[in-house]
Amino acid sequence: MLKDKNILIGITGGIAAYKVCNLIRLFKKAEANVRVVLTPNALNFVTKLTLQTLSGNEVYIDNFEIDEYKPEHISLTEADIFVIAPASANTISKLANGICDNLLLSTACAFNKPMLIAPAMNENMWNNKFIQENIEKLQRSGMFILNPAEGFLACGANGTGRMREPEEIYEKVNEILTQGNRAPLKGKKFLITAGGTREKIDPVRYITNASSGKMGLAIADSASKMGADVTLVSTFESNGDWENIIAETAQEMSDIVDKKLPEMDCVIMAAAVSDYKVKNYSEQKIKKTDSDTMSIELVKNPDILKQISAEKNSNQLVIGFCAESENLIENAKKKIQAKGCDLIIANDISRKDIGFNSNENEVYIIDKNLNEKKLDKDTKQNISKDILNYILVLLQDKERETLLTK
Repeated sequence: MLKDKNILIGITGGIAAYKVCNLIRLFKKAEANVRVVLTPNALNFVTKLTLQTLSGNEVYIDNFEIDEYKPEHISLTEADIFVIAPASANTISKLANGICDNLLLSTACAFNKPMLIAPAMNENMWNNKFIQENIEKLQRSGMFILNPAEGFLACGANGTGRMREPEEIYEKVNEILTQGNRAPLKGKKFLITAGGTREKIDPVRYITNASSGKMGLAIADSASKMGADVTLVSTFESNGDWENIIAETAQEMSDIVDKKLPEMDCVIMAAAVSDYKVKNYSEQKIKKTDSDTMSIELVKNPDILKQISAEKNSNQLVIGFCAESENLIENAKKKIQAKGCDLIIANDISRKDIGFNSNENEVYIIDKNLNEKKLDKDTKQNISKDILNYILVLLQDKERETLLTK
């Protein structure tokens, strides 16, 4: 898919720069044309001669080298995509604020086609609030961000900050260029929940459920690929083109979702939220006694789906999930009426070939008018795309309604 595509790679000053040599080889193997532009500090980690040899093209560093009659920062923009890998904290911050004090940044400022940023830095730098604000600013501007992975860092610690592997960057570029302008959810903000919440009994025990979070993760991935700005609120850590917020308990998830709701176009509650929590959490480990029985009193958790369905405005969509072991359609219809959400996605957890912990699913989409649409058994990734295409139509309908009322 990348044959004859023009790939511009920007390399900044970071130890992960050496990995870009393999990325260039992947592009060249796919018969793409590769040009490389570096910040001066990148030369501390990889040589110009190496990059020239691998790319088969001149490598650019200085601002005022001239190719024919065009200034280099304009000449270099004649590419199909600009990939900055690794992207340092310094370059990310300058990009977000329009600073053009080297050739790479000047080129980025003039570039009007897809840009993919692959950050790499120390974990504390990545979590710095100013860096995160700048990442969000770049995402809002339409840039693709391939968030760093967790692993062993150059500083000697384990944490989040590793540049994604060349193969992952290559696949993302392929996806972006294959997708072209097909980003139907661009400009939309989605919040998606995933995983089974855990309700603590004492410091070492908890109540939970069998949800793996795979369905919610698949929806987050598909929504991101369709151009949405995604926030994933999950009970586990994930790597992807989204903001990942960890919530262990139902109350934690409720607080996060409620706080984020006003800025969202769509909330998809794919998480399996515990209906009950322990009334009296023990600060100390509960000791085993001579009694053959033990009783734990439970109280209801917040009903997040019902709560946000009541709070949302007319331009927002709230989607719920319904996992049932019997009377699937009947119970799903009761749920959508009780919760007041826009759609319910119902799946049968009594089946061993779909649902919890499976990579496949089969669901029914049920709307407020109790209409049903069956999505036949398929991978959760494909099911997620079908769900999002259904949601896309609803969002477009809401936009038309808004225009008609103006």
